[in-house]
Amino acid sequence: MPSHSSLFLEVLQAALGTRRTLSRIPSAAEWDDIYEQARRHCLRAFFLQAFERDGGQWGDRHGLPLDLKLRWLGKGAKCADTNRRLDAQCLQLSAKLTQSGYWNCLLKGQGVARLYPHPEWREAGDIDIWVDGGRHRLVGMVRRVTGRRAPVTYHHTDFPVFPRTHVELHFTPTWMFNPWRNRALQHWFRAHRQSHPADDRFPMPVPTDEFNLLYLLLHIFRHVFDEGIGLRQLVDYFHALGRGRAACPPSSSLDAKMRPLLRRFGLLRFAGGLMWVMEQALGLPRELEIAEPDERVGAWLLEDILSGGNFGHFSPERRSADHVRRADRLWWRLRLSLRRVRLFPGEALWEMPWRVWHFLWRWRHGYL
Repeated sequence: MPSHSSLFLEVLQAALGTRRTLSRIPSAAEWDDIYEQARRHCLRAFFLQAFERDGGQWGDRHGLPLDLKLRWLGKGAKCADTNRRLDAQCLQLSAKLTQSGYWNCLLKGQGVARLYPHPEWREAGDIDIWVDGGRHRLVGMVRRVTGRRAPVTYHHTDFPVFPRTHVELHFTPTWMFNPWRNRALQHWFRAHRQSHPADDRFPMPVPTDEFNLLYLLLHIFRHVFDEGIGLRQLVDYFHALGRGRAACPPSSSLDAKMRPLLRRFGLLRFAGGLMWVMEQALGLPRELEIAEPDERVGAWLLEDILSGGNFGHFSPERRSADHVRRADRLWWRLRLSLRRVRLFPGEALWEMPWRVWHFLWRWRHGYL
């Protein structure tokens, strides 16, 4: 791993509280590179958790240039403003849906932010909200409210109700390509649909801690087959694991709790690779691991994560695929899927059949 990446990950670990000091003082140029890598992974504001240590002197003690520190503080203030706006919009959206008789629950994003020591420093994306009511009924509701015919996929549709915020309305949290595992997964989602009780810190419906342990892992796994994984998603899962461990009885472990679910959905190997990445990159403590770390899978994942940035936006291969014809993009997806067969055959072999079915299903129902 290049030295600049090592220093970047060390600062990330300091922000997470798994490291106290850096192995050496970065130069001004290296600090600029750390800032750029944090930008690529949407972690600039989160890094303020490191800089606030030692009475706000941690960055100064590690050679952080003053001008860069001021840029970082400015990003933190802007991020906090964005989070306040999104929190208010989430409350408004959830309340409106509830008043209209729709059970709803916030997924990822603003819902995961409540697990952070400083929720205001998690760089926000869009709003994802899971709504119960049946796909056909919900699509009709969205089109009546917005006056638009937004594209519909298996698990969500766009719900443009705010001018500056992208909202995705989910019929189901996520899915799997393997049809038998997907059927079992959808059943599990329905059986665990209850939301966490609202509290003063986050007064809107969010998933339970148990739900997040599986759902956020699946969300990361989905990105292996699509846009790519970013470190922000791993930081989200780090906090979910910490919350899940705190809820476990002292005599049990997260590993024992999660292993039957991971085996049931064919996620044990991926979870092992992810634990290795989180151990190496985030300093994940052993008591928070849900599977035995797998270096072979993990090394492959880590290389993909560091090169691709948040959601793979900086991967040359993925960026080039965004500017080709649909047929060529399908060929690119096929090649991407074939490379994953040796690591995750139970899912990768079903990707192309699922995508063909999904296209025909959307065409038949007028969802394209």
